[in-house]
Amino acid sequence: MSLRVGYVLKRFPRASETFIAQEILELERRGAEVEVFALRENDAPAEHAWLHEVAAPVHQCNGVALSEAWKWLHAQATGRAAPSSPVESALRSAFRHPSRGGRHRLCEAVGLAEAAAGRGIEHLHAHFANEPSFVALLASRLLQVPFSFTAHAKDIYARGPGQEVLAELVDAAAFVVTVCEANRRHFHGLLGAAAGKVRTLFNGVDLERLQPPSEPPAESGNHRLLCVARLVEKKGLDLLLQAIAQLRDRGVTVNCTVIGEGPERMRIEKLRAELGLEEVVDLPGCLPHEAVTANMQASDIFVLPCRVTANGDRDALPTVLLEAMACGLACVSTPVGGVGEIVEHGRTGLLVPVENPWALAGAIEELLSRPARRLAFGVAGRRRAEELFDRRQNVASLHGWLEASARDELAAIAPPARPRLLEVRP
Repeated sequence: MSLRVGYVLKRFPRASETFIAQEILELERRGAEVEVFALRENDAPAEHAWLHEVAAPVHQCNGVALSEAWKWLHAQATGRAAPSSPVESALRSAFRHPSRGGRHRLCEAVGLAEAAAGRGIEHLHAHFANEPSFVALLASRLLQVPFSFTAHAKDIYARGPGQEVLAELVDAAAFVVTVCEANRRHFHGLLGAAAGKVRTLFNGVDLERLQPPSEPPAESGNHRLLCVARLVEKKGLDLLLQAIAQLRDRGVTVNCTVIGEGPERMRIEKLRAELGLEEVVDLPGCLPHEAVTANMQASDIFVLPCRVTANGDRDALPTVLLEAMACGLACVSTPVGGVGEIVEHGRTGLLVPVENPWALAGAIEELLSRPARRLAFGVAGRRRAEELFDRRQNVASLHGWLEASARDELAAIAPPARPRLLEVRP
């Protein structure tokens, strides 16, 4: 009998969260039956062509009014013996929440439980250690099924649930996934031994769909740089523009495409104009995944100058770096979060100091002037993607944990061995 798992997400699908859709696709390929429970209307639907392959139905769970939630909870509690009832357990968690948001999450959990009831869901899995995970926790108690969650970046560094709520989430979860060793260390710094159930599992990418070009881009005097990123502060796009201006002033000709959209667009456009880069930096907005892949295959270097923002937000394991390496593209980035676990400095790309456009320009110029080294980085990057970031291999581990949790046999399955990581700090 196949596993039936419910994915609890804020919205689905989202253009910048291809890793979730890829995960669901692979679970389905392995025989799991997945249903998605979205807490919000999708405000920016993704246009990636391969999304039609996802079979999972999407249930819109916008929550219920508090009065309706009380009626539903009362009906569920009737005939149960307090204080051990699932309803009381959910109420305690909701009202212990340090903000009034706990009550709102309870209403969302009731909406989720109503949608999931009778559908044979054996396990709930949420992405992001904030609202979706807390709603999944409450709903798991109401439905009496186990839950787990995957923690990423902003949800634990900048806009996380707070240490008290995070501790409860970890304690209540059957298991916790996080996407890089840097995150796992962060959990241990916050929670100590209580973080023992946190398991590192890299995001996986589709290595069949993402392929190096049959022929590398022809050498010319006009090199192509590529960046794929949400237009937000932590991506360091202002640093990229400053580096391109320096390259121009040194007589190095480049064209750069920055694919993505976000709240920083006006600021980036203004800086582009101030630096006189309108003719060499293209900002096409969001593009379908197929167009992103084509740009990767046609570019010389992938650049992503990540930074840590004032509120602690940062990247953990940028999927675009995994995809760029799968396409055989040399990468230049910064040692923020788990980036050093992706890019091996001096083997698959170069890591430069954070907040340093001069070093960024120097690394780009070095790779442009040494095409043989650049191509060798691309070959090594593809090999590393095959070893560590294969969607089939990585989701197989998650599938095993989900099945073991549903059978109450999770303790018998160990997490995968952590890979030896080359952490070279520039």
